[in-house]
Amino acid sequence: MGFVRERLDLAGGVAVVTGAGSGIGRAIAIGLADVGARVVVGELNEERGRATAAAIEEAGGEAHAVQADVRAREQVQRLVDAALERFGDIHVMVNNVGGSFQLPTLDLSDNGLEAVLRVNLKAMFLGSQIAARAMIAAGHGGSIVSTSSGSALQGDAVGSAHYSAAKAAILGMTRSLAAEWARHGIRVNAVAPGGVNTPGRVRNMREDVGSRAVEHAPLRRLAEPEEIAAGAVFLASGLASYVTGHTLVIDGGGSTTGIS
Repeated sequence: MGFVRERLDLAGGVAVVTGAGSGIGRAIAIGLADVGARVVVGELNEERGRATAAAIEEAGGEAHAVQADVRAREQVQRLVDAALERFGDIHVMVNNVGGSFQLPTLDLSDNGLEAVLRVNLKAMFLGSQIAARAMIAAGHGGSIVSTSSGSALQGDAVGSAHYSAAKAAILGMTRSLAAEWARHGIRVNAVAPGGVNTPGRVRNMREDVGSRAVEHAPLRRLAEPEEIAAGAVFLASGLASYVTGHTLVIDGGGSTTGIS
């Protein structure tokens, strides 16, 4: 086995992926299983989580679905505990859950702002902290990958200031955690997708905004979830063994035009 195949191989590894019932999270969970990881599928919607786990198992992998609301510490703890109990360890944590709504900032309430911060930033903090504690206790290090957004890197004039702020905070925390936990052998990175063809985007994004993202991206299309998953799998794997504190932008070149 050559260097690339050897480093990409996660056989024997255990990964937890949040928001893995659909879209980018599902693609990441399946991608990690495809390179050998045993996967704990974290998902608020129990039926969707089980469907992802079933897809992994049908392809010959190992998976275990756990219903969890990652805004609550005890439920994130349950996800990590499930990995330890079912598979005996945890090597990779993927904080993928996120979400928002479009609303002009002048109309945004305190509750709306706090809701977006909880589901994006707080969930990332809880997942990272709880997984890192388990990795440090095991003494083998690990990899933490969080899903941010191209919106974290530039301004957005369509009522997404709260979302951009939450996703930008993930990048700041990623860099700080990378510096803090490097001595434990834990790498901490993020992916920042541009427009992605997911059910959530189709459901929540205004049509004119989606069209603008396609028109201004040099590659002239939205990404497929598997294209974002490929970046997350790279960062989780040994191929990225000297990469930490990094944000991998996967936006079809959208950031070169100021649109993502």
